[in-house]
Amino acid sequence: MPHLECCVYVPVAPPRAYEAWTIGWASWFACDDTLRVVPEVGAPFFFERLAPAEGERSERRIPCYGRFLALVPTACVRFTWVTDAGGTAGTETVVTISLAPHRDGGTTCTLTHEGFATAEARDRHAEWWRVVLAEQAARLATVSEDAWQEARERFGRLPANRSMPDAAFLPTRSYPDMDAAVDWLEHVLGCRERLRVPSDRVQLTLGDGAVVVAAWDPASAPASGGRPPATLLVRVADVDAAWARALARGATGLSAPVTQPFGERQALVRDPAGHAWMLSQTVADVDPAQWGALPAVRR
Repeated sequence: MPHLECCVYVPVAPPRAYEAWTIGWASWFACDDTLRVVPEVGAPFFFERLAPAEGERSERRIPCYGRFLALVPTACVRFTWVTDAGGTAGTETVVTISLAPHRDGGTTCTLTHEGFATAEARDRHAEWWRVVLAEQAARLATVSEDAWQEARERFGRLPANRSMPDAAFLPTRSYPDMDAAVDWLEHVLGCRERLRVPSDRVQLTLGDGAVVVAAWDPASAPASGGRPPATLLVRVADVDAAWARALARGATGLSAPVTQPFGERQALVRDPAGHAWMLSQTVADVDPAQWGALPAVRR
């Protein structure tokens, strides 16, 4: 059965448009009290949407089901889609959302829908999606940052990146003898080496947490307050938004957001009390070997 394709301009940047199709359904489409979603490949989602009144018929709630097939942060969301007799009639179809940055800062959203049981269902959805996408574009322009932050806290999951531990919070400690520090952390705290960048840093895991040991040269980076430098890395959903919030609340910007070769977009700030925080957003899943990291050697 031929597929359908729709394209629309959305007046928000690709990271926000990506969130709209993963954790942000309630901001433009789903009944908030029904939304159940985990933005992970293979995970199912469910919500009800309101169908508009027709003639004497009042609004009704229509259940929508699916499961995520592919998630590429800021670029693509692919999921199955099942609705009632007026939609896919129980047939599991497939929707692909492709997101591309627009020159004015917004996003070009291309929706492809395939797998219909009948031509009638396809044609019905072709018109329906055009209306839905137009409504999405209008509604997303009005969603507050507080609403997005609430959605991240309720449903957000950190995108996978092989170059980063799964932990959301990673303290980085600097040592003049990196190998001795790793040995101490492994034998005293039970840490396990995950990745190593020779002469630079080592990632270690501890339970569901993680820590980074960084090589430190006192001559080039003097100790502060009698101790080697330390940074607290926090993985965030939108590093540019977190950077703006930090500066607005009195932080000093040390390094503006920049995309790194290991799949993270990062910024460094110092909070009003003088502590350094690295803000890190996963933007790609990168093989550690591509940027010089070595897998752990189990001892």
